[in-house]
Amino acid sequence: MTASRDPVADLRRIAFLLERAQEATYRVRAFRAAAAALAGRDDVAQRAAAGTLTALKGVGEVTARCVTESLEGQEPVYLRRLEAGSGTPVAEGGALLRAALRGDCHTH
Repeated sequence: MTASRDPVADLRRIAFLLERAQEATYRVRAFRAAAAALAGRDDVAQRAAAGTLTALKGVGEVTARCVTESLEGQEPVYLRRLEAGSGTPVAEGGALLRAALRGDCHTH
């Protein structure tokens, strides 16, 4: 059996990538709401197994599917698709600046 992933962290990562890609705000909010609804709960795995995650306020069918995939130790398909398309740099020229970095990169 594969170790489970952190479903709340996966939901937050999905929300971040959606926001970064400038997707619709309601999608970002949906994933953040689901993460908030599940954070700190100790019955997430039991609810996923019973198919009752969507009974929780803030958790819909898509977010519940992502949670179930995470708990099964899989990277959620939704997250995988977003990660595949997130290769675009946040700002132009960032790669050149990063390549120019040399040595110890801290300040005092």
